[in-house]
This record gives sequence, C-alpha cells and structure tokens, in this order.
Amino acid sequence: MWKKTFFSAFLAQVLSIVGFSFALPFLPFFISELGIRDISQQTYWAGILLSASGFTFTIFSPLWGFLADKYGKKVMVVRSMFSGTFILFLMSFVKNVHQLLICRLLQGALTGTIVASVTLVASVVPSEKSGFTLGMMQAAVSIGNSIGPLIGGFFADRFGYRSAFRIGGIITFIGGLLVLIFARENISKINNNKKEEGFSFKEILKIKGFWIAIIIMFAVRFSNTIINPSFPLVVKEIVQNPERLNTITGGIIGIAAITEGFCAAIVGFIGDAIGTYLNITINCFIFAALSSIGHFFSYSVFVLLIFRIIYVGSVAGLIPSANSIIKKLIEERAIGKAYGIVTSISMLGFAFGPLVGGYTGKILGIRTPFLITALTQSLISLIFLYYFKKWKIKI
Repeated sequence: MWKKTFFSAFLAQVLSIVGFSFALPFLPFFISELGIRDISQQTYWAGILLSASGFTFTIFSPLWGFLADKYGKKVMVVRSMFSGTFILFLMSFVKNVHQLLICRLLQGALTGTIVASVTLVASVVPSEKSGFTLGMMQAAVSIGNSIGPLIGGFFADRFGYRSAFRIGGIITFIGGLLVLIFARENISKINNNKKEEGFSFKEILKIKGFWIAIIIMFAVRFSNTIINPSFPLVVKEIVQNPERLNTITGGIIGIAAITEGFCAAIVGFIGDAIGTYLNITINCFIFAALSSIGHFFSYSVFVLLIFRIIYVGSVAGLIPSANSIIKKLIEERAIGKAYGIVTSISMLGFAFGPLVGGYTGKILGIRTPFLITALTQSLISLIFLYYFKKWKIKI
C-alpha cells in the first residue's frame, strides 16, 4: 500500500510545485505590471508579498496538522492542492498589489501542499525507508521547481503573467486528482489513534532534539526566502536582453533546482545507509554559506548559475535531514501534530525571510541579503553541532 501512496504523492507533489512555480518566481516582475515601477519599491513590495503567505501558514499549520491526525493525511493533501488551484486563478485577475497581497494571505492559510504530502508519506512508509522516501519528496519539490520556472518563464515572456497563473492552477488541480484517486491510507489506524491517548503539543516540544530540528527548518526557510525578493532583480541587473528576462531567470532557477532534486535523493539514501545525518547536515550548512557569499560577488549569468547550483544542492540536504530527525524522535500517532508544530514555527522563517530581504534590499542594496543568508547558515551550523554533541543525540 505504501508504495502506491508514495508514488502518487510524489507525482502530485511534482505537479503542484510546477503549478505554483509557473508564475510565482516572477512575482517581482509582475509587480511592475501592477503599477510599481521603482526598483527599490519593487524589492520592498516583493518582500511583503512573498512573506505574507508565511504568516498565515504559521497560524493555520497546527490546525491542519491536528486535523490530519484526526481525519487522515490524504484529505489534507487534496484540500491543499484544490485550494491552491483556486488561489492561483484568483491571482490571475488581480488589479493591484493590495489584491495580490490578499491572495498571498489566502494561499498561506489554505494551501501547504509540501507539508501535507510529506506528512502523508511519513505516516505510511516503513521507518527504514523514511530517509530515502522523504528525500524523494524533497526531490519532487526540486523537480517541480526546475520544470515550473523553465516552462513558466518561457510562457510568461510570450503570453503574460496572468495566463501563467491560470496554467499553473490547472496543473496543481491535476496533482490533487492524482492523490484523490490513487493514494491510500490505513483508516483503521487513524481510528485507533483517536482512541489512544495522544501526545500533547507541550509533550512534543519537550522531546530532546525536537527544537533543533525546528531551528534547522527555520534557518533553511529564512535563508532561502530572504534572497527571493532580490534574486530576480539581480538577474535583471546582469541580463542585457530584457525581452528574454523571464526565460533566463526561469532557466537559472530551473537548472539549479534539477541539482537540488538529485542532492535531496542522494542525501536521503546516504543517511539511511550510514544511519547518521550529523556530518551531512554540517557540510550542507558550510557549502550553503560559502555559495551565498559567491552570489554577492557574481556579475555574470554563468557565475551566478554556478553558485546557485551549489547553494540549492547544499540546502537540499538540510530539509530531508530535519524531516528524518522528526520521524526518528516522534511516535507515529503524533506525527501529523509534530510536523504541524515544526511547520508552523519554521514557517516564521518563510514569513520573515522575504520581509527582511525586501527591506534590506531597499535600504542597503539588492545584494545584501546574500550576506545575511551566509551569516545565518554559519550560526545555525554551530548551534546544531554544539547541542547534538552535548546531548549525544544520534541521528
């Protein structure tokens, strides 16, 4: 049963990420179409819009985690993907940045396809396969992030951003249908879990090492998203041909994401084989920090692409590592609640990242967020190493 569910969730995840990344990476460019012309204001508004969904996601994620444990993970995946379809279509009709902001807030409250899919897979796969399968779920995100911007950028250059939003919505809807039709869940296990005394949120938070997993996820989401408002604008600063701006930007994001997919799967496989994620996680943090600095000094498309590939490949190893830590620390009957807590708190990084990036980009220049990313990665790696050595937690 778990293989069929895993494969359907994997394919659906690819499609949902393709749908969302078909137009959302080009949001800073779309803002100019909505009347914001000044580049510093574009960076500022891009930060607000990209962070908005993180705040509402933080609020609603524990609720979806609670409902996943109570009523099943599959229904949460379907709910998130069909909601995503609705939101993407709404975005295609906005007339100003304020309407787009409302859509982004709704997106955070109603979607969350990545967490929903990971929770479903984590609940059905055997423990000895968790590293590889969760790594593959991260690979699904990477594959989607590679295909979506590549095709979406080409499509946006020729047919406009609004059409790209609508096509993205249709693709996301297909992903939801796949899970609805093919995914299977052990309903009797869900019903039994209702009768058992579950873990409280307080008990889960007291588990040694659980907070470190949260910090890792927070750091990844913060450092990943702090550069999102300015990265397309840095590409715009370098690219000489504005007519191919979306295609080139999508190409850089897409090619780098292909590497991310391979790295996520490889890290998950290695982690299962050697039984530890400590050294893997530390090395990923180091390479992510160094490549972030490389972004700051990149003034050609080729050099920027190289450092982007190294960066996303490094970050790809962090998320499956953190998910596997949670899987090892938490009992199955509370896994949905645990992922809900992790996502809720760590998504504050997703919320504050673009906000900090947009503001610092406006005040200190659009390349400054890359340095903040490097500093964050370095600090978190030291915290991670210190506490896991101190507590002698084996992961």
